[in-house]
Amino acid sequence: MDLRYKLKTAPAFNPVLLSEVRDNLRILGTDNDTLLQDIIYAAIDDAQTYTGRQFARATYTAYLDAYPGNDELEITLGPVDAITTVKYYAQGAAMLTTVTNTKYQLDNSELTARLRFLESFSADSDKMNVIEIEFTTGWATAPEIPANIKDVIILLASERFLNPGNQMLNFGASQRTTKAQLLLNKYKVQRF
Repeated sequence: MDLRYKLKTAPAFNPVLLSEVRDNLRILGTDNDTLLQDIIYAAIDDAQTYTGRQFARATYTAYLDAYPGNDELEITLGPVDAITTVKYYAQGAAMLTTVTNTKYQLDNSELTARLRFLESFSADSDKMNVIEIEFTTGWATAPEIPANIKDVIILLASERFLNPGNQMLNFGASQRTTKAQLLLNKYKVQRF
């Protein structure tokens, strides 16, 4: 059962500093700082989209259309820190009902977290987004973010700055994997 995610509170920090990208590009002045900051945001977004993860701590709401059949679901947008609230629409109800935190359990020992409901509840089968799960996800501080992820963001931002037209640099019939992809693959959500 797939969850849909909506950002509620954006991160308060970036995984990579402007000075780190500037140093990588060997840029001494600050003339390109506005452009570089925009490029860094795009690189972060690209890396998070590729992996299906959230890097810097943020708050999200996950939506589910029905109660999970086996009382358990995966929250792939990890690393999940904590569940703030779980709410659902009961049959015919106009207001959300809050599930007490003693009625569910979070396993966040891996990048993909598991949420298990210890007591089932009956959600309105006629509504979409009938279950709402608010949670915090991402690493709490920049130093906690794995170095490989930071390196990828610096690589992507540098490539975007040096190659603004995004011209194809690799020719040939086979698809090539970039260093950034190789570094990110271990953080990528695995779909089977």
